[in-house]
Amino acid sequence: MSECRSLDEALNATYDNLDILSHRDVAAFWAVVPKFLGGRGGRRQDDKNDNQRMFHQFDKIITKSMEEIKLYDARDMSTLAISLAKIMDKVGKSGNRKTKGSPQQILHDMLIGNNLEFKQFIFDHITCASIPILREFKARDLANFIYAYGLAEHTLKFDDGSTFFDILADQVISFEELDGFKPQHLSNIAWAYATTEESNPKLFKKVAGHIISLDNLDGFKPQELSNIVWAYATARESHPELLKKVADHIITRSLDRFNGQDCSNTVWAYATAKESHPKLFRKVADHVVSLSNLNEFKPQNLSNTVWAFATAGESSPKLFKKVAHHIVSLDNLNDFKPQELSNTAWSYASAGESHPALFQKLSDAAIQRQNEFTEQHVANFLWANATNGQVDKNLFSSLVLAVKANLGKCNEQELANVAWAYSVANVDAPSVFNDEFINACLQKENDFIVENLRQLHQWQLWQKELDSNVRLPSSLQQKCYDAFISRVPEPSKLQDDVISQLSSMDLELEEEVLTKSGYRIDALVEVNGKKIGVEVDGPSHFLGRNRTGSTILKHRQVTNRENIPVVSVPYWEWNKLGKYGKNRDKKEKYIRDLLGLSDQQ
Repeated sequence: MSECRSLDEALNATYDNLDILSHRDVAAFWAVVPKFLGGRGGRRQDDKNDNQRMFHQFDKIITKSMEEIKLYDARDMSTLAISLAKIMDKVGKSGNRKTKGSPQQILHDMLIGNNLEFKQFIFDHITCASIPILREFKARDLANFIYAYGLAEHTLKFDDGSTFFDILADQVISFEELDGFKPQHLSNIAWAYATTEESNPKLFKKVAGHIISLDNLDGFKPQELSNIVWAYATARESHPELLKKVADHIITRSLDRFNGQDCSNTVWAYATAKESHPKLFRKVADHVVSLSNLNEFKPQNLSNTVWAFATAGESSPKLFKKVAHHIVSLDNLNDFKPQELSNTAWSYASAGESHPALFQKLSDAAIQRQNEFTEQHVANFLWANATNGQVDKNLFSSLVLAVKANLGKCNEQELANVAWAYSVANVDAPSVFNDEFINACLQKENDFIVENLRQLHQWQLWQKELDSNVRLPSSLQQKCYDAFISRVPEPSKLQDDVISQLSSMDLELEEEVLTKSGYRIDALVEVNGKKIGVEVDGPSHFLGRNRTGSTILKHRQVTNRENIPVVSVPYWEWNKLGKYGKNRDKKEKYIRDLLGLSDQQ
C-alpha cells in the first residue's frame, strides 16, 4: 500500500483484491487515505460516473471493515481507528470538503453524515469490538486508540454512568510502569482526555508521576511538551510538580523548535493553571521578540499568548509591542474570531499596555463583526477600550445594537463593565440604559462584587451628568455609594511630596477631600475664592502619557458633578523637578503655574 502514488491507485488496488486482503492490509489502506487527502494525489475530475464508482468502492471497503472488525487484532484495530479518525478530522472541516463528488465530500457523507450518525455508528462498532481484547493492546496501540477517540471527539456512555474513556484509562493505569509509552503517546493520551472533557484524575496522576520520575525530558518534542501542559490545564488537573518539571526543562533549552502554537499553548497552560513561573514567561517572551516576524502565529496563538501574559501578571512590554505591530500590519482581521478580538483587547488593557493603533484596528474589525459577538465578547471589548482610555465614540455608538441584543444574557460583571465603559466614553445610549437595564441589575443585585458596585455608582453619576431620569432604586444606589467610598486612601511618596509643597505655600489647603459624589480629591486648594482640585497622578493613572479611563472619568465627573475644576500633576513632570524634598523653588513655580498664580505675588 505504501507504494501507491495516488488515492485512485490505492482505492482500486484495495477494492480489486478485497476478498483476499488481510485485516492488516485493509487497515493499511485506511492509513494511507489521510495522506492523499492532504494534497498528494487527491485531485479528481468532476465526472459523475467516476464519482459513483469511487463511492461504491469506499462503501464496499468500509462495510467489510465494520463487518469483520471483531476479527481484528489489537494492532490492526488501533490502526483502523486512528486512520478513520484522521480522515474524519480532515473531511469534517467544511473547507476541506470541496466540491460535490470529491473524495473529501464522499468520505464526509459516508463516514460522518449530516448529523454525525455514521461517525457515531462506526466508533460505537469499534468500541464493542475492542472491549474483549483491550488487555492485548500494547502501549503504542493503546495510545493511538485513545488518541483516535479524542480526535473523533467520540464518547460512549454506559448505563451505569461510566464511559468508554473510563475503561481505556483503567487499561493505561493497569500498566505497572509506563516505560513502554513514548513521549508522543503520553502527550496524545492527555490531549485526548482534555479535548473530550473526560475527567480521570487517576490517569492524569499516573501519567504525571511517570513524567516526573524521568531523569530528563530530552525525548519530548516541543509539541509534546506544550500539549501535555495544555491538557493538564484544560482538564483542570492540578499537578504543580509536573508543570514545574516541564518549565524547568524548557528554560534550559533553545526555543528555536517551538512554533507559534507551542509557545502559545505553553504560556496559556501556566496562566490557566495559575502556576507561576516567571523564568518560563521571560524565556518565551524573549524568543517571540527575537523572531523576525510572527507569521507562523495564528490569530488564536496571538490572542492566547498576550492573554496568558496578562492573566499571569507577567510584564513584557516588548512582547506586547511585537504582537501589536504584527496585528496592525495585517491587511485585515477576517481570520480573527470575535473571542480573539475581544481577548486581545482585554489582554492589552489588563496588562496596562496602550498601542492605540492596535485598538483602532481591533475596533474597526469589531464594528464589522458585531453580530457575531456574545455578551462576554462585547462587554470585555468595551471595557478594554474604556480602561485604556480609547474612547472612540464611533465604536461605542456602533456597538449599541450588539449590547442591546445581548443585554438579557449578561452576568453581573458584564452589566457593570458595559455601564462603566459607556460612562468613560460618555456616549449616550438610551436604548441600552433604560428600565430593562435597571431590571437586569436588580436581578443580579446580590451577585455584584464591590468593584461592580463601584462601577455602577460611576454609571449613576454619569446618568446625572446627562440629566437622565434613569435611576437605580435608592437602596441599590446607597449600596453602590457605600462600596465606592470604602476605598482606603493610600498616599504615595509622590503625593506626599506634592502636598508638602502645597502646604509650604500660602494657600488654603485640604487633603484627601471626600466629595458629595463619593470621589476623594488628593488636595483641594482655594485660588481667588474658588476651589480647585489637585490630583497627583502617578504611573497607574497613565498608559504611556495618555490617561487611563478611570482617570478620565474621575476628572470629568468631579468637574461636572462637584463644579470643581481639576488640575493634574503627572508623575513624570514632577519627577523632572528633582527628588522628593528637593528643589523647592522649582516645584513652587510649577505649582503656581499650574494654579494660575504665576503672575501673583
